[in-house]
Amino acid sequence: SLHKLDLTDEKEVFQTVSKFKPDVIIHCAAERRPDIVENNEEASYKLNVEATMALCKAAVESSSWLLYISTDYVFDGTSPPYNVTDAPNPLNKYGLSKLQGEKAVQSISSDFAILRVPLLYGQVEFLEESAVTILLKSILNSGVTLHSSHYERRYPTHCDDLASLIMLISEKKCFQQEKISGVFHWSGNDNMTKYDMMIAMADIFGLDMSHIVADDKSNPGTKRPYNAHLSSERLENLGIKVDRTPFRNGIKDVLCPFVSS
Repeated sequence: SLHKLDLTDEKEVFQTVSKFKPDVIIHCAAERRPDIVENNEEASYKLNVEATMALCKAAVESSSWLLYISTDYVFDGTSPPYNVTDAPNPLNKYGLSKLQGEKAVQSISSDFAILRVPLLYGQVEFLEESAVTILLKSILNSGVTLHSSHYERRYPTHCDDLASLIMLISEKKCFQQEKISGVFHWSGNDNMTKYDMMIAMADIFGLDMSHIVADDKSNPGTKRPYNAHLSSERLENLGIKVDRTPFRNGIKDVLCPFVSS
């Protein structure tokens, strides 16, 4: 069942966790839009850092194990692939806030775990929910010339794959009593720019891309890492492996409801 909760209300967080006493808490809530974080740092800090601290404290009080979902944006993208032992160096306030969230987790309990992942996509109710699915809107808006980044390398990762991975991690922790703590990385395999993703979408559905201009220079706005590819080696060494959905297969299923036949 679902229970609505304001994560920025520490009292409500403690009451809710105490009521349900979950074995596992997957903390994936965050302000994840870099441009929004840059322009509203205080509100983003409350959700990405302070709420994380409160949830971790509540988890300890209720003897719950917590897995914190973080991001590849904690790295500067200059020396991929990144292992869990590599030093973070975020380029923007979003990456910094998630790194601060990681430190909050580690300060509360050394038993908790952090899972860094890249750009995610999956089933959505509306295209604006994801930085990936919203690209279709630009393709469909064929009357306007638009620029799309053909610079930063991303690794779009299907949420269904990530959910399967998290289930395996949780089962190892809870049922096999294995020590699962510290930092882990996981990523899809497809190395793509936003423009590459749009080309794939247009090709799959037979859509016109002539109005989309590839921009092969760094975004002049909020800084983003060039290539923050994450190495999944630590998870694989623990025997935790999940097949990655190829981007073309995954995005076709996700976008079908939004494309007229």
